[in-house]
Amino acid sequence: FSQPMKKALLEGMEAVLFDFEGTLVDEQWNVKGAVQETLEKLRASGFSTEGLQGKKYSLLMRQAMQAASETGRSPEEVREMIGAIYDRYDKDALSRWSLRPGAKEALQTLRSKGIKTALVSNVGEKALELAFQKLDLRSSFDLRVSRNDVQDMKPSGEGITLAIERLHIRKEKALFVGDSADDIHAAREAGVKVIIISSNKKPGRDFIAAPPDDLIRNLKEFL
Repeated sequence: FSQPMKKALLEGMEAVLFDFEGTLVDEQWNVKGAVQETLEKLRASGFSTEGLQGKKYSLLMRQAMQAASETGRSPEEVREMIGAIYDRYDKDALSRWSLRPGAKEALQTLRSKGIKTALVSNVGEKALELAFQKLDLRSSFDLRVSRNDVQDMKPSGEGITLAIERLHIRKEKALFVGDSADDIHAAREAGVKVIIISSNKKPGRDFIAAPPDDLIRNLKEFL
């Protein structure tokens, strides 16, 4: 991707929405542990987990909620049960999160130009509130959307769509910045352009199958 393309993507934008872990902070969430513990909890609660094996943690919650009636539970009960597990893994990651190089500068530059900023994350609200205090991010965003604000986490576009609605802007005037294939799928579903930060990772097959509008190495390169 060329530098002129990066500049063109930002021109005319009224808001930039960011993913959190892997984008603004380093990756510390123990996905494997959370999935394993969730599957064990579901089995102990009477769920058949055969069809849930190998699912991403975000899709695991959705599909378990859809199967809630099979065990005599409501989808909300299942959501709370799994959410409690994810909250603990959020807290664990929070103890190690640190800002990516250039994160604070990128946010400050956007806001100095009158561009709105929002966070759309699969992390829970409790951990995000503590992270904002710890990392001094409270004044850096106009709003944030956590997994507690939506029915479906990314790769669903629900969170991005909600943020756009709350910012009172058109989707054509919003840009999403993330680091994963789920971020690309969420942005596409919401109808917004997306920039992916690859860091030191090589773009995987998902990026080739569903490429972003631009690919950068870090947030310093963003602006």
